[in-house]
Amino acid sequence: MENSQRTLMTDVANCSTLYPGTAPFEAARAARDAGYRNVEYWWPFRTPVPTRAEVDAFLQALDDASLSLIALNLWGGDMAAGERGVLHREELQAGHLDTVARIAEATGTLRFCNTLPGAGGPELLPQQVDRLGAIVTRLGQNGVLPLIEPLSGNPDLPVRDPWTAVELSDATGVGVLADFFHFAALEVDVEKWLGDVEKRIVPLPDHVQIADFPGRGAPGTGDAPLEKWIHSLFASGYNAHVSAEWMG
Repeated sequence: MENSQRTLMTDVANCSTLYPGTAPFEAARAARDAGYRNVEYWWPFRTPVPTRAEVDAFLQALDDASLSLIALNLWGGDMAAGERGVLHREELQAGHLDTVARIAEATGTLRFCNTLPGAGGPELLPQQVDRLGAIVTRLGQNGVLPLIEPLSGNPDLPVRDPWTAVELSDATGVGVLADFFHFAALEVDVEKWLGDVEKRIVPLPDHVQIADFPGRGAPGTGDAPLEKWIHSLFASGYNAHVSAEWMG
């Protein structure tokens, strides 16, 4: 299976992972050519507050490729250096959130923004919770739901299972992103979580991303039973997007 090709389980392309190192407008064309009509990106600009011209170019690329932008990562700090959010030490800039609001208004399709909490330690800090709640309030004015996901790769990331994500959702209003690659990497008991979803002990997730484990490749390159998990989730009532977030 080509990593850039759509699978039966996915209807959203994460352009930042499928086409790494590719300019956003080129990634948009590649996603379109692979059969996708919906896309998401990690933050596609070099700075948290890009210029108006940079935003205009990004929006034009989506329009030229006839793509709907479904989700966007908020600024996560120096991602190349391993940062996964800054909320443990500072708020996101007002200009950054204003930019997201502008993109949401211009596209009319941006529904979700993945919010990286920052590696402030294994327990959520009060300031992280407060700052997440403030982001929910700000972006909610534009119909955008910030999301939180369990993240692997750093023990100082405080949300490491879907039950903790639900608790944070209850406290702040953020949505829950279920990323099956991170679930597998964190050794989450996915069957138990799916059972809790089916019984409505925990709610359905708001958004779903997939990549195989190990390796973060396309489905079928690793050992994770992705098809089984996705089918179980849909059988429990999930009827929203599934994003291809494997590495191309």
